[in-house]
Amino acid sequence: MIHMDDQLKTLQSWINESSYTVAVTGAGVSVTAGIPDMQHMNIVSTLQMMSETILKAAPGRYYKGVYKGFLKAVYENGPTETHRKLAQLESVGKLQGIITTNIDCLHSIAGSENVAEIQGSFAKNTCLSCGKQYDDPYLWSHGNCPKCPECGGSLSVYPVRHRVGLYQPDVIRAREWISRAELVLVIGTNGPYGGVYYDYIRPSARIAQINPRSTAFDTLMTWRVFRVLCFSMAAFQDRVHISFFPLVASS
Repeated sequence: MIHMDDQLKTLQSWINESSYTVAVTGAGVSVTAGIPDMQHMNIVSTLQMMSETILKAAPGRYYKGVYKGFLKAVYENGPTETHRKLAQLESVGKLQGIITTNIDCLHSIAGSENVAEIQGSFAKNTCLSCGKQYDDPYLWSHGNCPKCPECGGSLSVYPVRHRVGLYQPDVIRAREWISRAELVLVIGTNGPYGGVYYDYIRPSARIAQINPRSTAFDTLMTWRVFRVLCFSMAAFQDRVHISFFPLVASS
């Protein structure tokens, strides 16, 4: 069995050698902020959060439920160390983009600029009255449902408006980034999300999976894919700490 220290050394060398690295993240990177993954979500709270009918009829009730079940963890607990680590990698030129299925905006709040939220997020809002769009991860952090500055109409987030459909502008960005990647870091996600982005990875790219348990990516492993074994994302962060990702700007 390969020792974890050897795995980390391999991952370190792959990051150092890559001139274009993309991270793919899922619910696992946000769990330590108190945001549950799909297996542990409260069904009642989730249904209320996804109800535009409640948003329109009772915005106060809607916000109270959404804040308790989701937004409190986003604004009071997040971002996690994983989000901050990826933002650091981007800031020194070692990460060119993040593709995520998460709708919590935590990558942006952590400071990452190149984030493709392929299912939309609470940052992407549309006025239900005039249709004007707003992109701001902090719109829902002010204690009530946000209103359109132009007409006063209620704002609805993309995942609610489109029942967690694909946000095409970010899908396009995700495909472009991953088609250029020399290294793909798969972190805290269970599967390749169909052909939305995975089919665009070029054959020569290396793929490093950083997940504590088996996932759908395991069946896709080839010589260019390996999995860093760890008991949890927190344990991974403790092991790699800051010295694992050298803060040296790319040329």
